[in-house]
Amino acid sequence: MKRARGRSVGRVGLSRFLQWRFNTIAMRWLPRTLVRAYLGLLGRIYFFFSREEKEQIKRNLSAVTSRFPKKQPVDLIIRRTFHGIYAHYHEKLLIAFGHFGKVCRFLLKQVEFEGKHLIDEPLSNGKGVILVTGHFGAVEFLPLFLALKGYPVTMVVRFKTPRLKEALVRRGSSVGITLLDANAGEKVIFNALQALKSNQILITECDEFKAWRPYRDRSTQFLGCSSPLDRTLDLFHRRHHSPVIFGLVCRLKRNRYKLRLHSLVDEAQNAQTTTISHRALRVLEQYIYMAPHQWYQWKQVRTVLGDTIFEETRPIHVVEEDTSVSLADSAMHAY
Repeated sequence: MKRARGRSVGRVGLSRFLQWRFNTIAMRWLPRTLVRAYLGLLGRIYFFFSREEKEQIKRNLSAVTSRFPKKQPVDLIIRRTFHGIYAHYHEKLLIAFGHFGKVCRFLLKQVEFEGKHLIDEPLSNGKGVILVTGHFGAVEFLPLFLALKGYPVTMVVRFKTPRLKEALVRRGSSVGITLLDANAGEKVIFNALQALKSNQILITECDEFKAWRPYRDRSTQFLGCSSPLDRTLDLFHRRHHSPVIFGLVCRLKRNRYKLRLHSLVDEAQNAQTTTISHRALRVLEQYIYMAPHQWYQWKQVRTVLGDTIFEETRPIHVVEEDTSVSLADSAMHAY
């Protein structure tokens, strides 16, 4: 009986499992901290029955983090990583189903903004901005926080359920956010380019591995392994020449967050030297090195790295292409 339930839960997937109608109602009416604890409990129940998925995450995470020069206890990293996964889905449901007024006030109060000028300058020149992010920290807060700050935002996203899509699109449109369904094919690229022409911030994720369109003749290193290289970001940049910014909403202590921005394109630099995708992965890699528990693509990382993560034994030396990352708050290490 238990085995049958385990297979059923695994087929549903964690995102759909946590989007029960009762949970979405509770998100609106119950205290945020209570719902967060409740979703954490449901997450533990999910992984109790989906043990294969849990072990896959643990194996991938252990294989990479054990090669970091700065050693942290792997068991501690694993525990914090699962806490981070539960926090991510709490943030997702909060944005979609929480009391909208309270959510907006929470973001404006709790999220700090670092590197704001990197967005303001190109928008003042009418160039639009390509904002690259990743499955790290409180990424679900990113578009709404920017919209509340008065920026026009378009984001390429994938929706796990029609109900989630309906809720997010409705809420987004009320504050000037356009959400482009990544499953819409070539139409997504056209609409994304139109957003840049309209002087908007276009948000896209550099680690949506299953959606990559790899170069045939280029590769890179990611997390100490040889990796394909996505060409989508370079396509956007070549078509419209908008500045490219990298940004993550990092979780800090005591329900505090910080949106940190980094430029990926130096006008004085030869854009052909390295691709934008390469530079984005380098900065993301620095953040993963500092706070591996805030990244939640550990299940999907073998999509691009394969079994090399188990075969490679050399230590991972993260190259600091953006030295400001090393100044990040030490609180990033704590959940």
